Amino acid sequence: MQQIIDVNLSYEKLPLVNTEALKVESHRSRVTITPSDESMKQDNEDAEKILNQIDFGVPVRGEDKIEANEKYMIDTMPGKSSKAGSTRQGGLRKPHYTRLYALDNKMIFQAACCLPLRVVAAKQDDGTVSGKVLHCTHSENGGGKLVYEFRGVGSEFTIDLKRGDSTRIQRLVFKV
Repeated sequence: MQQIIDVNLSYEKLPLVNTEALKVESHRSRVTITPSDESMKQDNEDAEKILNQIDFGVPVRGEDKIEANEKYMIDTMPGKSSKAGSTRQGGLRKPHYTRLYALDNKMIFQAACCLPLRVVAAKQDDGTVSGKVLHCTHSENGGGKLVYEFRGVGSEFTIDLKRGDSTRIQRLVFKV
């Protein structure tokens, strides 16, 4: 069941990212594998399908899309390991992507993964950020989908994204 939150709700102020948090290396070998054309096509179709369900007041175009310039894993609980297992079922690939869209006076962040997703902190040009969830779902078959709207625009966004119950977060840096 999809949940779309009314866009008239007030914005929630997010905590700033902790720039002193320990960065950790990912030990997954598949991180270095370039996605196939079929995987990229599946991710683009999935992203477009989700975005078409939401009225942003202005059209979201491909040229508005910004890919992350930097990606890190950040340890939120040093010394503890995550017990999050694979949620891949029946060999079906779930979409995996993170994107930021620059629209008139707002930035739209979109992510998909096999786990539930949540924005836990953000920073915009070294200042505070407010935002709201426009779409957030998770299912065993479709994985996690998140669309988050930030108020205002900037030249650099840093977003901390939590995946499931992991003790690590993914830090994404977008330079507009």
